[in-house]
Amino acid sequence: MMSSLSVPQHRISVLSRHLLSDANQPSVELDPCSAKSKDEREMQFLYSILTPEEEKIRKTVRDFTNQQIAPVIEKYCEEGKFPFELIPKIAELKLAGADLKGYGCPGLTAVQSGLIALELARKSVDIATFFGILQNIVMIPIHKYGSEEQKQKYLPQLASLSKIGAFALTEPEAGSDASNLKSTAKKVEGGWILNGEKRWIGNGTFADVCVVWARNEDTKKVNGFIVEPKTVAEGTWIAKKIEGKFAVRAIQNAHIEMKACFVPDSQRLPLATDFSSGPGGSLFLTRILASFIAVGVALGAYEECKSYVLKRKQFGQPLAKMQIVQERLVKMISNIQAMFMMSWRVATLYDKKEVSFGQIGITKSHNTLRGREVVAMARELFGGNGILGSYSGRHFTDMEAVHSYEGSYDVNILISGREITGLSAFK
Repeated sequence: MMSSLSVPQHRISVLSRHLLSDANQPSVELDPCSAKSKDEREMQFLYSILTPEEEKIRKTVRDFTNQQIAPVIEKYCEEGKFPFELIPKIAELKLAGADLKGYGCPGLTAVQSGLIALELARKSVDIATFFGILQNIVMIPIHKYGSEEQKQKYLPQLASLSKIGAFALTEPEAGSDASNLKSTAKKVEGGWILNGEKRWIGNGTFADVCVVWARNEDTKKVNGFIVEPKTVAEGTWIAKKIEGKFAVRAIQNAHIEMKACFVPDSQRLPLATDFSSGPGGSLFLTRILASFIAVGVALGAYEECKSYVLKRKQFGQPLAKMQIVQERLVKMISNIQAMFMMSWRVATLYDKKEVSFGQIGITKSHNTLRGREVVAMARELFGGNGILGSYSGRHFTDMEAVHSYEGSYDVNILISGREITGLSAFK
């Protein structure tokens, strides 16, 4: 028979006794997946949806990242230098080229490519961006819009990383409004003269191959050109490193000036006849990869934060034993799990050729928005140490870069909004 306590009081009393009696008891392991990998148990039930081939690639890249990238990347980020020593090691993975087939490319699925980006981003957004986006986004337009001669010449070298690429679309006055390019291409005998400026071009200071987008002076349409910066006339291609970044510091972003830069007819991408069939058609996969990179950054922050609060003691007990810390950990991992599922789903739709630009936009924008929440909570839980790059500081700042590149949050949201309403909030 129930005591004289009211129902709410009784429930509180029972719960209180339960918590107090179990406080010092060992926890019962209920996670059937935990035996597979204790260090990533929270994600195992999601990883179980992956095919054996996908899981093999994920684990291969995870091991590579832990062994090759994690020990050295912090120094390069602090110094703002690129870790060229890692390029031959990354090349050995033979994974460059994403879903492209032939010409030395691996012909991966979008899910496989996304998992590569995710695992690289856990320890280094810089390497994930360099490999997952910058190298792939150069190869995609050559594969889709290039001549057979261009494909044979460039794709095997880019796939093997014997040549490094860059993608020159963004300009000082054309960021989100990417179709409003001011750089020009003038037809002359035997080729084209390029004039204009490009900004925030990743790998731009050292790229061997650069796909440049410029407006044809005759047709007023955007055309694509393959430029080899190291072979053009001196003074016609000036690439300067952008200094002072607080995010993705190892990536070498360049401000490029083209001053009557001549490229021969053979270097024009023949099938890229306007913005939609050129740069616009090259951004589907890379935005999906950016959404996976956001998952990786958030997961890296969570893993390091969880390890920290389990070891760090305050008030005579681990931080992880405190209710508010556990609540934030749960919020973080729930965000990450939702982010992963959105990226996985949109990648599977891409592989089936059923995805829309709006679906990609909402996934990328959702993931960086929720990712920002994750890295902010991690930074808080690290306390004063959270402003150090070696703790969570780098995840915190790097997420800001991911939030902006491959289409800013607002632009991706508006692309999705246009698809939902049928009305465009921008031209």
